[in-house]
This record gives sequence, C-alpha cells and structure tokens, in this order.
Amino acid sequence: MTTSAHPSTGPAPVAIAAAMVPGPEWTLTFVLANRGVYAGHWLLPGGRVGPGESAEQAARREAAEESGVRPGPLAPTGIYDIRGRAEDGAPYRLRLHAYRALQAGTVPEGFAPDPAEVAGVCQLHPRDILPHPTDMVVLNDAGLGDYDPDLVRRLLAADGVEMEPLDAALPQ
Repeated sequence: MTTSAHPSTGPAPVAIAAAMVPGPEWTLTFVLANRGVYAGHWLLPGGRVGPGESAEQAARREAAEESGVRPGPLAPTGIYDIRGRAEDGAPYRLRLHAYRALQAGTVPEGFAPDPAEVAGVCQLHPRDILPHPTDMVVLNDAGLGDYDPDLVRRLLAADGVEMEPLDAALPQ
C-alpha cells in the first residue's frame, strides 16, 4: 500500500462510502463505473456521503442505487485517505469509509442501474475480477480478497494513487 508523505496538504477530502456486499456462493457485488475518477473500473458499490447522511447510510444507499442489492446490517472495516489526480490533472482526495454487509444479497432480476453512473453490475468471486487497486486494498484488509500486495502497489503507482489507512483496526 502506498502511503502519503504529506497527508495534510492538498484538497480537503471528499467523504465517500462503499459496501462489500456478499452474493451467492461466496461472491461479492461489483459495479462498473461510468463516471468519476475511476470510470472504466470495477468497484465496490459506493459514492459520496450526502449532507446530513452518515457514512453507513451512504454505503447502504449507494449499494441499492448502483447494484439493486439492499444490504442488511453493515460492519465498518476501515477508513482510508486516497489521493490522486483526475484525467484533467486536477488533484483529488477521498476519505473512504468501508463497510462489510453481514448478510448476502442478490442483484434483483431485471435491475437496471443509472447508465450515467454504472455500466454494469456483477456478483463474482474476488479471484475472478480485477477491481480498481484501491478496492483491492479494502478487500484484502477486510479478509475478503487475496490480491498480491506487490501487484496492488504497482497498480496504485501506475494510476498515480496514494492510499493510507486511517483506521484499518476497526472491528470486523
């Protein structure tokens, strides 16, 4: 994992939340982003924390909006500071709150995500998908992924992304 040398410089972090939602037969729910700094990548369902909304509420809402899956109880697994540059060169900083759903859910038959946001939804085993490296870190830390740490570091560096756990010692 790449660690930021200057965590207090740059833009203020944008609070985002993501949910690791299990599906049938040890799969997890992923969405193919159509916009944002990770457009074109498979991601855990997630997005911005809205005004007056907790990170847990945002993770639950985003999972339902993006994948159709309505997670039951959620457990926090970590908080991360993520820095990078958008395609236009503008710096970004995200404060990711990661949650793990404690019950499995299934993408509803016929669910169609907002095409401006999500190009596709799937429920696959983590070994069968290569999500954005930030999500690889989250999945590894939560014990749900087994991505090679050297590969993850190389992919983060190739994308120009720095990622620092702020509270990876949360109960799982």
